[in-house]
Parts: sequence; structure tokens; C-alpha cells
Amino acid sequence: MPKNPPPSRRSGSTRRSASTKVSKPFPWGVVLGSVALGAALVGLLVYAALNQGGGVSQLVSDPDNAIPDVQVAEGELGRQHVEGAVDYPQVPPNGGDHNGTPQTCAVYTEPIAPEHAVHSLEHGAVWVTYNESASEDDVETLTREVENNQYRLMSPIPDQESPITLTAWGRTLDVDSADDEQVDQFLEAYTNGPQTPEKGAACIGVTTTGPLEPAPAQTPAATPSAAASPAPQ
Repeated sequence: MPKNPPPSRRSGSTRRSASTKVSKPFPWGVVLGSVALGAALVGLLVYAALNQGGGVSQLVSDPDNAIPDVQVAEGELGRQHVEGAVDYPQVPPNGGDHNGTPQTCAVYTEPIAPEHAVHSLEHGAVWVTYNESASEDDVETLTREVENNQYRLMSPIPDQESPITLTAWGRTLDVDSADDEQVDQFLEAYTNGPQTPEKGAACIGVTTTGPLEPAPAQTPAATPSAAASPAPQ
């Protein structure tokens, strides 16, 4: 019987059938979800920035209304230079007539003359004072806030009512603790702030402590005596 011929072999490599590509739908849901999430995050960041910025802006532009417990003096405060002690209506004073030389801005551990300190307030200083009710931690915290700042000074006032008082020209803030957030707000807003009558004047002057002596009483000038009339001839 005749034999079947062997199957013929093709030369070269065997061709493979081309694979069929299956198109996938574009993931619009994922894209839209990501866009929505991103927009929400941007909106949240913008809202936070605007609110935070608004608070900072008001603290700078209108601190009298931004700080809840700040007390603002009514009317014009005297600004005359006088000699000797001044009888101020409040302790510590936040303005009024004062000595012609400011108190150098620094940290003092003894009471200073308010007449010098008020002159420093006129130049833009914030005066931080405390009594014996203030804790050591509070005094240390306040010292760090005041030292090395050319427009801040600090001293004890044993007879003030509040444990801690911050004073600027025409402004007063009484707090019980240095942890009160208003302390930082007051320092930021009023250190050489918009209330300053003599903007740019240096807080440099005396470094002495203790009260001023009363001004010496003015001695009235002697009235010259009338010339004696010549004796009649």
C-alpha cells in the first residue's frame, strides 16, 4: 500500500494569531470622585485660612475689639512732662502726665517709678506688672516674653489688685495667669502698636528703681520792697 506522505513543514517560525484587545471603559467615577474630594479639601483650607487670617487681621487693625477683656481709657490722656511724683487714678497707670525721661525697657525685679514707665508707654511700650499672687511659673513665663524686646518692660507692683496686669498707652488687661491666651494677644497687638502716641521713639532712659520723690514746692519769689522815701528837708 502506498504510504501517505509526511506532512509538509513550513519554513520559518509559526505565526500566532493576533490577540484581541478588549477596550475598558474610562473610569469617570474615580476621576469625578477625586475631583470632588480635592475641591472639598481646597474649600476647607480656604475657609480655615480666611477665618484664621481674619482673626489675625482684626488683632492688628482693631485690637481694642479683638481682645475681649481689654479696658480702653476714655477721653484724652495728659501728656505733659512734670517733675516729681504723680497721683495717678489707677494702679498701674495707663497714661497721663509723666516724667520727662522714659524707663528703659527691660525686666526689673524691683518696683519702678510709674512716672518713668508711663513715658515708656507713650513711646509704644507694653508694661507687664504682677503682685505676690502671681506664681513663679507665671513670672518666668512673662520674663521670657519681655526680655530682649525693645518695647516691653516688666516690674512688680505689690499693691495692684490683679495678679498680672498688662498695660499699654490707654489700654489695660488684667488676668489671673500667664497662660491666658489674651496675654499673647495683648503683647502682639500693642507692642509698639497703633495706640502709640509717639511712634518710633526709643524706649531708652533711666534704669533706676524705686519711687520718685515729690516735686519740691515752688517758693514764691520775694516781692521787692518799695524804695524808702527820702526824708523831708
